[in-house]
Amino acid sequence: MSEILTIGSRASFLAKIQTLIVIKELKKKFNKIQINTKYSTTKGDESKSQEPWKNLGYGIFTNTLTSDLKKNKFDCVVHSFKDLPVLKKQTSFFTIKRDDPRDVLLIKKKSLKKNKIIIGTSSPRRKASVKDLKDLIRKKNILTKSIRGNVTTRLTKVVNGKDFDAIFMAKAAIDRIFKYGNFVDKKETIKFKKLFNQFKPFILPLSIFPSAASQGTIAIECLSKNKKVKSILRKINCKETQCISNEERSLLKKYGGGCGLDIGITIENIKNNYFLFSKGIDAKNKKHFHINKILNSKTIKKTKDIFPVEIKNYKMFQRKELKLPKMKNNTLILTRPDFSIDSLNNANFFITSGIQTWRKIAIKNKIPQCSFDGLGEDYRLPELYYRKFRNIKKITYKDSLSTYKTKQIYGYELIPEINPKTIENLFSAKIFYWMSYSAFKLAKAIRPEIIKFHHCSGPGSTYEKLKKEIPIRRIHLFFNYKDFKESVYQGS
Repeated sequence: MSEILTIGSRASFLAKIQTLIVIKELKKKFNKIQINTKYSTTKGDESKSQEPWKNLGYGIFTNTLTSDLKKNKFDCVVHSFKDLPVLKKQTSFFTIKRDDPRDVLLIKKKSLKKNKIIIGTSSPRRKASVKDLKDLIRKKNILTKSIRGNVTTRLTKVVNGKDFDAIFMAKAAIDRIFKYGNFVDKKETIKFKKLFNQFKPFILPLSIFPSAASQGTIAIECLSKNKKVKSILRKINCKETQCISNEERSLLKKYGGGCGLDIGITIENIKNNYFLFSKGIDAKNKKHFHINKILNSKTIKKTKDIFPVEIKNYKMFQRKELKLPKMKNNTLILTRPDFSIDSLNNANFFITSGIQTWRKIAIKNKIPQCSFDGLGEDYRLPELYYRKFRNIKKITYKDSLSTYKTKQIYGYELIPEINPKTIENLFSAKIFYWMSYSAFKLAKAIRPEIIKFHHCSGPGSTYEKLKKEIPIRRIHLFFNYKDFKESVYQGS
């Protein structure tokens, strides 16, 4: 006997795609399940206001569907989890595996050379983030103007009008359209892709632009008393996504937040560590906060004996620049801003290892479109519809000991040259932070007993190499050196 399930959802293009994704997951678990869909509009869809939550309150895209669920018009409802109010309801929620939570800035190609650009967005969080864009995309003047409509409508307004130069969009929305749009509405998908190709995409790093709480998560709501439906949905539930999304929403509630407030909160599981990215205005005390930290990190007793104690005095190598080959139409991973960057052709897609490299490269008019955010090269490589180029090359130093398989192009050579202050620091330290495995290898050759101490790094190739030589109980992850020093150093 087959199961029968009626699913409710909004009638928008994206909502139908999300419903399709849920149906696909259900059919993987239940071969004979019969699924009916019912689509309807919500108060948010019907409102013409640029900031509808001010008049209608939060949950404007979900409350109508939840009300119909309680009237037994559906067995369950598919939502974008970020649209749901953070207050508790008398219903249950399940989730499938989360998609990429990041935001994407799409700049109209015709506007790329303009110093002043206007970004269309109705999100207070996104409006507040534009001040942090200036040194990444090298625009002196960035303004925002409210814009509403479904994804295709908003892109059309930017392309065909003169009021906007750019728009923000959730990366999960773009990804879902490219992957599943044709199954829902081929005509609408073709239209979206044609519009999308008229923009240059910039995938925004979470360390500076944390997304809306639970962005990228699809929630499936059902009545708590309906044990049969809960039993079905539990089979497709992703417990980790559910826990992370609920934790983000709990933090949002703590700050007094909803989708209409300037608050971004994202938690990512990276190498079995939960990285929190959060930023905004606390609605309760009106104070600004920007907190990036690892939630489950192992504590280390604070000490003055750290290495390096001062970055300005730290030197282990001299860098000898090497001539880069001519490269065009490649996806290039850049690890530093100072090795023949000027010779690189702008007809490449630039990804940086971290944010500081992005900022420094942008000064040289080589604008990156994505960053690994210091989280390692195995963190979310952009799909081809963003970067276009299949050839991936990493510009790094000669004889790099990276654990990743990316083809390496040598931009410089490391020549050991340790200054006296670094030597002194190396022999007095008991806790170490490594920015490269090469530095650790050189330090170990000079002072072999350092392997007995605690070692720290960011979650990239250095961390993977350290794990092969140091017991995991003595390895600690941090966002960066600044995070390490603030957490571990106890100065005199």
